[in-house]
Amino acid sequence: MRALLGMIMLAGLGACSVSKQEPAAADLQWAETSRPLEAQLAERYERSCMVCHGRNGSGAPLAGFAPHWKPRLDKGIDQLVRHASDGFNAMPAMGQCNDCSADDLRALTLFMARSGS
Repeated sequence: MRALLGMIMLAGLGACSVSKQEPAAADLQWAETSRPLEAQLAERYERSCMVCHGRNGSGAPLAGFAPHWKPRLDKGIDQLVRHASDGFNAMPAMGQCNDCSADDLRALTLFMARSGS
């Protein structure tokens, strides 16, 4: 019984040591000021993505901040783009970019995740 109690306590302490990584000032600045290089994508990003992904605390993964994107990318870019297209949790369908093509959604998602894959 003592051994079981000790294991439970150690597991609890381990959970306490896990810190939620917060974006630094440079991460926030990148999210607020960066845009895709292609003008059409930049316009769509500003109009549809940036309102949630360009600021911390919105509930959406912060553009360019790898710790927010890694668990999502671990499920695969196709799944991530499908969530953007179909909507998922608080993410509206098409990210409210009704004139975005599937390729646009993929490019915008890769831009925000800062991933070339």
